[in-house]
Amino acid sequence: MPRSRSTDRAQRGDALLEALVGVLLSAVLVLGAVFTATRIALSQSQSRTQAMAITQLRNLLQETADTSAWCQGASPPAIRIRPADANLAPIDLAVTATCTTPTGVTLGSVSITSPARVRLSVTSRTLFGGAGTLVVGDG
Repeated sequence: MPRSRSTDRAQRGDALLEALVGVLLSAVLVLGAVFTATRIALSQSQSRTQAMAITQLRNLLQETADTSAWCQGASPPAIRIRPADANLAPIDLAVTATCTTPTGVTLGSVSITSPARVRLSVTSRTLFGGAGTLVVGDG
């Protein structure tokens, strides 16, 4: 028994609707994958920048023989962050030093004074993400 023309047209419409839903679902999946890839790239960029800053702050603490000048108000030297994109200029970040007061202990006739503990910090929400502050130091 032959099918009627109205049944064929209805079935063609259903197939088109199913194809449209399939395309929409595929588009949502692709957009989700693109969003995830973008977030991963941003996270890696921020991690790279944080690692560069932490390394430079540690070098400042290790290579500077006398950090007491920073505790008396002198500014530590700025650190330079080089973006992954070679077309962008390097960024200089001001370093802030925070010091604790030296403490002393006297045992009998011997007096020992501990050195001041120094913490170095830099702040940049755009480079580091989150709160944007990195702190390196003892104490």
